[in-house]
Amino acid sequence: MPRIRSLFGNWRFVLALLVAGALAQAGLIAQEARLHPHRIAVFGSSVANGRGDETVHDGYTGQLRMAMALRGWEVLNQSRGGDSTKTIQPRFTPAGTLDPKVRYLTTVNPSYVVFGLSFGNENLYESKTKAEKDEVYDGYLKNMKMLTDRARQAGIVPLVTLCYPRGVYTPEDYEYVKRVNIEQSTWDVPTVNFLGAIDDGAGHWALGWDDKHPQASGHKEMFYAFVPTVFEALEKGKPTPTKATGSAFARVAGGSAPLTFAPADTMHPFAVSLMVRAQDNGTIAAISGSTLQVKTETRKNEGNDMLAKTLTPDQPFTATIQVRNGKWAYRSASGTNVESTVAADAQWHQIVLSHFTARGETLFFVDGALVGRIAERLEPQRFVVGGPGAAGTPAGPKQADYKDVFVYRAGLNADEVAALHQGRMLKASLEIYAPLADGDFKAGSMAENRAQSLTGLRIGADRISHGDEGTSTR
Repeated sequence: MPRIRSLFGNWRFVLALLVAGALAQAGLIAQEARLHPHRIAVFGSSVANGRGDETVHDGYTGQLRMAMALRGWEVLNQSRGGDSTKTIQPRFTPAGTLDPKVRYLTTVNPSYVVFGLSFGNENLYESKTKAEKDEVYDGYLKNMKMLTDRARQAGIVPLVTLCYPRGVYTPEDYEYVKRVNIEQSTWDVPTVNFLGAIDDGAGHWALGWDDKHPQASGHKEMFYAFVPTVFEALEKGKPTPTKATGSAFARVAGGSAPLTFAPADTMHPFAVSLMVRAQDNGTIAAISGSTLQVKTETRKNEGNDMLAKTLTPDQPFTATIQVRNGKWAYRSASGTNVESTVAADAQWHQIVLSHFTARGETLFFVDGALVGRIAERLEPQRFVVGGPGAAGTPAGPKQADYKDVFVYRAGLNADEVAALHQGRMLKASLEIYAPLADGDFKAGSMAENRAQSLTGLRIGADRISHGDEGTSTR
């Protein structure tokens, strides 16, 4: 599938999309939901409406519109600046006479809706006491549940974008943002982890612009947090992913590229989590692609000068997760080693690599605890589980067992990794969840993927066998 960026070379197609979107917004195109099942409405506030995007391409909504057009879908923007989870409710459907100046949701008859709201207009920052902030937190969750319930009652499939940064957030506010995102990520609703795309590590915009809005590059990072095939998976009726409860696993002997995933669409922020046990040195996972560099230039945004930042490809890289000197370790794109003190032994260990492209940082976790962090900015193009995937890097251990492989299109912060380690099923921006409980691992086929996407881990030619705690021995 061609990369999304190639679309911009066809200006006639882009212009046609913009015109079609404008006509649909004005009600000049017939809006028959059942005749147009591939219609998505983005229903949110100013960020969803494209505020901050100095290129005037409708922000992440415009990016989503152009990407989905390649798949035969249309995206309408029904957002309005300043809306909160309360003030957006009257715009859900007209009460009485339709106001032609109001962007309603149901009047455009979408089959899917993306709710694009956050704490920014809920007065979280403006609330000064814990009781006031708790009230904002509870009210936000209550109203978001009300919106998703109303959508389902209207026959519209909902998708929720999680809370994102704000330039003035305090450390206390940041804790509320992280907590509410974990809560929503466990809901029976598809979710998108915007914080994991654009967080600077303190709840502020990693690529800047103003208090409540990102610049164009920030909008693009937020767009990258969408799983590209999530709407197609929902169309096929793929259910909410559930955690495997059995004792099965995959056993790999000295693997090179046993399980691989090559994203067809551009990926920036990511997180990989897997359960593994191994007692020999070797590479248990590898990520390859291109490093990115930041370029800056002065642009006008709403009449003001701003320092616009863009991310462009730089050098090829390969980074690996290894058992090194008997301990779990991460070898970065630059060759720097981040080594834990946790021994690789006969016990299962959870390994998480979390990368935030916008802020240029990778976090390495073992068993829910942060081992270290390293400055790098990556665009992954291939993931390998069970080996290095190429020559020049240590092969996989003589024998290693794997299960519960997660691949996210967003970075995970320490709170999210801890929740995942505690067994909570975090689904926001989840592209792959492979329990690796398959009864047979046939080369060339795909391992079971429970995430709401149509991609997965491809099984290679290495020897992979089905194991079960009740029958296997080491």
